[in-house]
Amino acid sequence: MRNLLRGLVSRHALFIALCLLLLGGFEFLICGLVATVDVSGILKEVTKAAPALLQGLLTEQVFYGMTTRGILAFGWNHPMALALGAAVAIVLAARAVAGEIENGTMELLLSQPIARQSYLFAHILFALLCLAVLSCFGALGTYLGQKYYGLALFESRPLRQLALNFFLLNAAWYGVALVLSVFARESGRVTGAAFLLALLSYVVQMLGKMWPAAGLLLPYSIYNYYAPAEILIQEASTAKALAVLGSVLVCSLGFSLWRFQRRDIP
Repeated sequence: MRNLLRGLVSRHALFIALCLLLLGGFEFLICGLVATVDVSGILKEVTKAAPALLQGLLTEQVFYGMTTRGILAFGWNHPMALALGAAVAIVLAARAVAGEIENGTMELLLSQPIARQSYLFAHILFALLCLAVLSCFGALGTYLGQKYYGLALFESRPLRQLALNFFLLNAAWYGVALVLSVFARESGRVTGAAFLLALLSYVVQMLGKMWPAAGLLLPYSIYNYYAPAEILIQEASTAKALAVLGSVLVCSLGFSLWRFQRRDIP
């Protein structure tokens, strides 16, 4: 397993490093933008041209009151931040099983003295560690940005909670993508299907917030359990959201381990 982990590090090091720098740098630059440009004033002028219903949505649900803290919280809910987290989760999951089968290396790997369960567990451990480091880099980018540009610092507890929420959100997507991977033989199909599911989940969440009649769909969106504004601004409890995301992760990983032990290779 140790050799397998070394191989995973060498194979994915560049991709993971780029994602770390992009997320940390993005959150840092959001702080710089807020500190040097009147972003709140610009957004208020832009939203004036929108219909009244959309104005309320943009002000309260997207930019969280258009305060400095609200815009920083939006930086964590920005499509770029969400896409980076989902990319790491889905790519690692797709390559764990389907990618190795597609490359023709799975049989060689499993011919070594390593059990299937240990093989998949090594991939899971590596992916979760990468997602944890990614979440910490994002939080570090926010902290350093606030400090460098002289913005009021978030308390350490909500910032840690946010990093945990971001980690569990993307760990849940890793679990979902891994379920697809243990059934498939091509990583491209797994990646495409998982990204479509993530996009659908995001659209459902936005639709549920914009259209009250669609609010009943919100509990079925994974993104509904990711709440940067509630954590950073309201400092609300996220125990229920974390429990749901943790349950999705545990169930999907357990099912993936069970399925992988019973599937034919290739």
